[in-house]
Amino acid sequence: MSIVDQVKKYEDWLATQCDVVEAGLDEKHERMARDPFKFFRATCFRFARKLFDWLPELGGGPLVMNVGDAHIENWGTWRDEEGRLVWGVNDFDEAATLPYVCDLVRLATSARLAPDLPGSEKARVEAIVEGYRRGLEAPGPFFIDDRVPWMQALVNRPATKIDSFRTELSGAAAVVPPPQTSDLLREQLPAGTRDIIFRTWQRGGGSLGRPRYLAIGTWNGGSVVREAKALVPSAWEWANGKIGPVGLFQVVSTGRYRSPDPFLKVRSDFVVRRIASDSQKIDLSKVDAWAYGPDLLAAMGADLAAIHLAGKVSANDINSDLARRESNWLHNASKAAEEFVMKDFEKWKRFQQGDA
Repeated sequence: MSIVDQVKKYEDWLATQCDVVEAGLDEKHERMARDPFKFFRATCFRFARKLFDWLPELGGGPLVMNVGDAHIENWGTWRDEEGRLVWGVNDFDEAATLPYVCDLVRLATSARLAPDLPGSEKARVEAIVEGYRRGLEAPGPFFIDDRVPWMQALVNRPATKIDSFRTELSGAAAVVPPPQTSDLLREQLPAGTRDIIFRTWQRGGGSLGRPRYLAIGTWNGGSVVREAKALVPSAWEWANGKIGPVGLFQVVSTGRYRSPDPFLKVRSDFVVRRIASDSQKIDLSKVDAWAYGPDLLAAMGADLAAIHLAGKVSANDINSDLARRESNWLHNASKAAEEFVMKDFEKWKRFQQGDA
């Protein structure tokens, strides 16, 4: 099945799972034709459907709870229950039980496709593998403190950036959510929140087209914001025809080696989260993060290891499987995956231009 046909098939299915926002899908289709990285972000379902067709040698290996959509822009910050600033994966929409290599290949492929990353493609992959091995040895969360001072580059936002965040919120369209959704958002706001208004916006890459609602209010003299985003079964479940109830998001996001976001919850097929300047995805195009490129990619690898070890599989199980693979297996796999993605991207671009 061509990429064009598969996009339609997936989006037809998506419309049976949530109230699709057509304008969001249109925006996604346009973004997909702009550059390969945006295309890759928006087509996790295609990657899930084709990965083992493209690279059958990746089959086997320990099954773990995967992020499912690991890519370099799927990391962000939040405050844990103790108020500590934490960095890590903060989106588990596509979480699924898969061979551990799936997350590694998807992250490494994204690092090849993303523009303006420092270092050679091989060096980027080696950093991910090295970080993953370190994470297997000592899994745990990343606290942004004096132990990892270079991570301050990820979260230091000058006033102009904070103002930009507030402007983005104010620019979201006013809306009257379904009663069940507005009630859900009200319940997640602090008790005593006043002057609550509801808005809607479209954000992200692969999640464009899903409804997102905001509740914005005033509490103790300042603004508070909660977002509810529609959650549907993982693209990996769709790709393999094994669609079950939405369930792994909460399990994976609260794994034993994480210090989870206490405001990130799954309720009534919606993901609810706190939105704030210190609790959101990090847009790597807008910070000087890649001055620490190898360290950042290694940290991403280590964070994936901590997520993978939350279940019954041990570090020894994964290390044993890594030992049987060639030393450059991830470099070769991500290079091959990149080539397949590029072919799909070119076909999609021609389709959008009316040449298909």
